[in-house]
Amino acid sequence: MKIPDDIRRDIPLTGEVIYFDNTATSLTPRPVIEAMDEYYLKYRANVHRGVHRLSQMATQKYEESRKIVADFIGAKFEEIVFTKNTSESLNLAALGLEGVFRKGDRIVTTPYEHHSDLLPWQRLAEKLGLKLEFIRGDDEGNLDLVDAEKKIKGAKLVAIQHVSNALGVIHEVEELGKMAKEEGAIFVVDAAQSVGHMEVNVNRLHADFLAFSGHKGPLGPTGIGVLYIREEFFDVFEPPFIGGGTIEDVELCCYTLTEPPERFEAGTPNIGGAIGLAAGIEYIQKIGLERIEKQEHRLVKRTTEGLTELEVPWYGPRNLKKHAGVVSFNVPPLHPHDVAAVLDDHNIMVRSGHHCALPVMKKLGINGTVRASFHVYNSLDEVETFLGVMEELVKSLR
Repeated sequence: MKIPDDIRRDIPLTGEVIYFDNTATSLTPRPVIEAMDEYYLKYRANVHRGVHRLSQMATQKYEESRKIVADFIGAKFEEIVFTKNTSESLNLAALGLEGVFRKGDRIVTTPYEHHSDLLPWQRLAEKLGLKLEFIRGDDEGNLDLVDAEKKIKGAKLVAIQHVSNALGVIHEVEELGKMAKEEGAIFVVDAAQSVGHMEVNVNRLHADFLAFSGHKGPLGPTGIGVLYIREEFFDVFEPPFIGGGTIEDVELCCYTLTEPPERFEAGTPNIGGAIGLAAGIEYIQKIGLERIEKQEHRLVKRTTEGLTELEVPWYGPRNLKKHAGVVSFNVPPLHPHDVAAVLDDHNIMVRSGHHCALPVMKKLGINGTVRASFHVYNSLDEVETFLGVMEELVKSLR
């Protein structure tokens, strides 16, 4: 598969706009849509417990999708729980782990987290009387690993994003996971911005819980996400939702939960979404994660070089080996939304605002940024077009 030409042919919208909003959601290749259409048109039925052939076929495809996801991140089949998105996955993790905490226990995270990997822990800390501590870092998003080691010592849980959606920094998750394991701490990884863009293996990251969405890096549909739960936590993780599909037996007085992963998936799941996610992963695998990383690195390198030449301030690590396919910047004195509107006038789609990372913006002393984020179907020609528009905008302000 030729990068990015063959991929762009599978995504018609790439011929109409320059889409640099992949951190929010990616575009969808035809094979993903076709896989979902096949479910809805040819074997549309609910999964599990159905005897008729449509239900049997839907169940088979749904569970095959779980296996594809598990293999993609190095997990076991039963460790994969389908959810709605990363936010739901992280909230489920926090709710399901309530029983392991005692008053005064410490949760360690960073000031760079997406709100979805901050608010659930804040709420849990307030509810249970826990202490929430933050690993120090600089304005580029680089963590102080010496401070991390001190903070993690004696912690009950460590929650870290793999890649910052606001700054593009790739955190040293594997090293932090080792620190957490040495302390016997539960290690939770927000992988929303890494899965589908780079290799993610739950065992190499030492993750006990890992969350991601289908509609971002994996090129899948919206409304489907994943929570990886390490097997050793099955019996201590209390499912926040129970009911249809989660039980082995029910009496009027009591109930017995079924085995994972079904015990963690109450009610009818997003069957078409799971099938679409698996199709997206298979599409990613045909391209190759190494090729995706290299393409995104080329785009980041040229974008940051171009913005620097234009004297446009950009944020994130200057060490581009630590910089994923996310470039945040501003064009003073314009508001980020105004810059995004100008780019939209030229058919360039970017995101603007605080990116669900208000503590990051407050740390930098700004009210938001413009964010260009890439995937494998984006091209250097598109970056040059973007930089050309930026040059005209900058000239108009001088």
